[in-house]
Amino acid sequence: MSLKPLTAYVEVKAGFDLLFENLSHDCQPIQPFVGWQGGGGKFTVYWNPQLRFWSLLDSKNVEARYWCCFGTDDPTQHASVGIVCEVNPPKENFDRRTAGVLLRDDRGRIYLGHSGKIGGGRKGIGKSNFLAFYQGELETVRWPDDRTSELIVIGQVDGRQLPTQIAHFVHEVEQFKQDAVRNKGRLPLSKLPASFKAEFSGRRRSYKPKGTVLSECDHGLLISALAEELEKRNLKYGNDRLRDLFVVSVRGQLQILFEAKTDLGTASIYGGVGQLMLHGAAQSSVPKRILVVPGIPKPKTRAALKKLGIVVLTYEQNTDSFKFVKLDHVLQ
Repeated sequence: MSLKPLTAYVEVKAGFDLLFENLSHDCQPIQPFVGWQGGGGKFTVYWNPQLRFWSLLDSKNVEARYWCCFGTDDPTQHASVGIVCEVNPPKENFDRRTAGVLLRDDRGRIYLGHSGKIGGGRKGIGKSNFLAFYQGELETVRWPDDRTSELIVIGQVDGRQLPTQIAHFVHEVEQFKQDAVRNKGRLPLSKLPASFKAEFSGRRRSYKPKGTVLSECDHGLLISALAEELEKRNLKYGNDRLRDLFVVSVRGQLQILFEAKTDLGTASIYGGVGQLMLHGAAQSSVPKRILVVPGIPKPKTRAALKKLGIVVLTYEQNTDSFKFVKLDHVLQ
């Protein structure tokens, strides 16, 4: 899948208009004071009460870029709100220094991308630290000058799930900033942290399915949905950069290891199997290995997985909700 930035003014404007329509639809327009370091002013923001974030999408405040700001303060309860992050694509041409970019895939679908450049003016907050913190994948983008770089792909600008995907991204950035301020880093792999940090939608580094980036943007939503199910069952669970999700015993031993894929492509299955086998073998006691996929693999694949001791958990997706088939049976 080839991703390229939109550079023509008309195309970028059309992409921004789709983004605005999607994020303002069914949201409450409110005019709080929006503050940032060294300034602020009154602007119209669109509050999404279900996903608990607001959007400020402005085409005039910044001359060369579209101003796309996001925050989590409830503007119905606070007269003044703060910006958590910005995704500001240039209005035309391209600029790798900006954090935001609108991208097009081979099929003409438009996505919102981000470089990982996070501001905040505090020690520990910056692009390299955020990318180390971020649990999703970086997608390769080819620029008009034929250079390539890796960017975060948040979601399709006119996709039904984009608000949920952006909400994940915004809350991910917020968590990163809070952890940086508290000087709270990730624990080493061997520490098995029994905590969960919701991963925003995006593709992980572990696999490269031959499909499009469309389904890959749902990975974070899938992991969060599975974590909620584990929470309902009072299981002690966690995740880290290398592992999608795991369950630990009261003594901190890894009992169940999950690896989730958003498609059934050969590369995804191979990647999932490799991660489960490698990370499972690294434990003193081999955990139960569960591959989470959107459907039933082919008979030969199922037979091979069974020989390897890998259990398959299938799920069904409806917009931004997930149903896990026979989860209790798989967890036994």
